Amino acid sequence: AMAGPRGEAIHGLERVSRHAAFWSLGALGLGCAAAARHAGSIVFYSGPAAVAIIGGAHQDYRYRGTGQLTPERDAATSALPFAALLAGRQSWQDVLEELDWPNAGAAMLFATGLAVRRLVRA
Repeated sequence: AMAGPRGEAIHGLERVSRHAAFWSLGALGLGCAAAARHAGSIVFYSGPAAVAIIGGAHQDYRYRGTGQLTPERDAATSALPFAALLAGRQSWQDVLEELDWPNAGAAMLFATGLAVRRLVRA
């Protein structure tokens, strides 16, 4: 595994994105925007994705300046979710090995329950 600025290996969510917290909210906003029925709501719910893009770029800029984001780590990871994996800079096998399957299954069941509930109510 790649080492970070202080020797830490790249693992977990950082394989998917350097800005997982930003993008988790961005994805939630984009999901709400996809379900919205009015243009104003779509724009409003797209805001967190804009914050993820702008905030992630700003954070990378700051971390490059302080040396916390080394050129090697920058090249091995991505600001956009899954970009490093799709480009082959990170290993899908490593992601699958590090995934907490019980938690992922519980999250999928919960999300499926919410989707079914929404469909039944419609």
